[in-house]
Formats: sequence, structure tokens, C-alpha cells
Amino acid sequence: MQIFFDNNSGKHTAVFYSFILACALLLYLLAPVKASAHPHVFVDCSLTFEFNDKGLAGVRQKWWFDEMFATMILGDFDKNHDNKLTPDEASALEQGAFVNLKNFNYFTRILVDGKEQSPIEAVEFKPTVEDGTLVYDFFVPLNITDSDKHVVMVAIFDESFYTSVQMDPQNKLLGANGQFQTNLILKPVAEMAYFFDQIVPEAAVLTFQTK
Repeated sequence: MQIFFDNNSGKHTAVFYSFILACALLLYLLAPVKASAHPHVFVDCSLTFEFNDKGLAGVRQKWWFDEMFATMILGDFDKNHDNKLTPDEASALEQGAFVNLKNFNYFTRILVDGKEQSPIEAVEFKPTVEDGTLVYDFFVPLNITDSDKHVVMVAIFDESFYTSVQMDPQNKLLGANGQFQTNLILKPVAEMAYFFDQIVPEAAVLTFQTK
């Protein structure tokens, strides 16, 4: 089948398709783009806010790694391949696959009453193998001991997009024991937006005060 049109009609058609192409290109350039990088490591993360008699001691993090990354790391550090980590193996893993995260604040961002907490310190690191996968457990001290009302926001994310972190919607409290009035939720926090403010991470938001 042939389609015939006069010269003016052809010009109008060409202009129309040029306009559509230009619009499509403009939408592509203006659309939010996360990054050219894709995640290579996937982590499920759970937080436990730990209290003592004086106040909020800090937040404990527990990371569960994806099977592929766990297999790679355990292949390097679980020397006898028994899916258990001896003290020597755990120490070697800490030095080889955890300490360097200090340079990235352990992918952890914390705001206390809107004030950035940096650098982030990580202590009590303990790697284990649970259900065949690698698990990191460590503690980030905060030591908030006054009786004022505080809002603590904790988000775990990798701005390079190399590591994808999924936050647990049901994070925990430990040791409050009725001494503190608390509220803990998971929600997007605009104050932590990154990548040209296009990405707003979810954060565990704890509001607490001595009763």
C-alpha cells in the first residue's frame, strides 16, 4: 500500500514528528535518574535502639547479606568451609571486609534533633553465619543521657548505589523498661535526601523522653 501526500502535508508531518522526538528527548533528560550504577550487594537491615538507665546508649545494627555476596566473603574467610566463623576467622573478616566501611560511615546516617552525627563509630562487631548467609552485627554508640525530648533519625544507605539496603519496617527498642516515653516509626526523611535531592531514604525515626 502506498501513501500519497502533497508537499505541504509532508512538511507538516516532518515537523510533527520532529516535535514529538524533541519532546521525548526533553522528557528523558529531565526525568529523575538514580544512577548508572546498579547494586551488586543486597542487604536486609534491622535496627535495635538500646536504652540504659541514663538514656539512649545507641543503636545496634544487624545486616543480612544476599547469598552471592555471602558466598564470596565466606569463601575468603571461612577457611575450613564449615559455615561457622572461629574467632580468628571473624577477626580476619573484620579487618578484610568491615573496617574499610569506616570510610563510608558504615553506610549509616544519623540525625539527632536535626544535627548530623559524624563520624560514625562502630563497636562490638560480630560476624556470624545464619541460615547459610553472612550476618553482620555491630553497635553505634550515641550516649544521649539528658532528660530532654529528642528525635533520632537513622537511615542506612549507600550513595554510590553499589549496595542496596532494605530497612526493616519493624525496628526494635531494648531496655526502655517503661522509664522512657517512646515512639518508633519508619518513614521517608526529606532531610536526608541525596543524589541531587532526588532520592529520599527511609529512616527509623525514634522520638523519646524520660517520663
